[in-house]
Amino acid sequence: MNSTVVAAAEILDDALTGEWTRGDQVDPNSLRKTAGSFPSGVTIITTTSGGNPIGLTISSFASVSLDPPLLLACVARTASSLPAFRVGGRMGVNVLANDQAWLAKRFASRQEDRFAGVELQPGSHDVPLLEGVAAWLNCHIARIYDGGDHVILLARVHTVHRSGARPLLYHSGKMHDWAIAALETTT
Repeated sequence: MNSTVVAAAEILDDALTGEWTRGDQVDPNSLRKTAGSFPSGVTIITTTSGGNPIGLTISSFASVSLDPPLLLACVARTASSLPAFRVGGRMGVNVLANDQAWLAKRFASRQEDRFAGVELQPGSHDVPLLEGVAAWLNCHIARIYDGGDHVILLARVHTVHRSGARPLLYHSGKMHDWAIAALETTT
């Protein structure tokens, strides 16, 4: 089989122009509901600032590349803890387990001490990692890109762990247990 390698410059459109015809703007609420029909996991990204743990809930997380190991996380520009996540900084990605919806809600809130009573383990370079999660990835932020009302954190992964716990599912604005959601769709 003959494969062709395409240079990135041949497929990238940095001006975001492409061959699109500009039409009416998409209503943000319609876009949120439509994008919400795609189920995702729920994660809490963590770092430290001034020796204090920082964390926030995100559902826009994806693996980008296996070689080198890269992932992306999207964070709203309005997130109060966004300044703690910077290029070269360490970051943990905690994939929440199906029984950790309470953690997702806490870290999505404006609560001052989100880590109160939360069991942690230190990751590489003292990145706070949450206990009981389905998985965690320890990484550093390689680049930050503009993403409209969000920023896109591109991170290089250094260590990973998977516990075997079922992950938490986010779909249509609600959190679900993967196994229960799968059963509900088959009955």
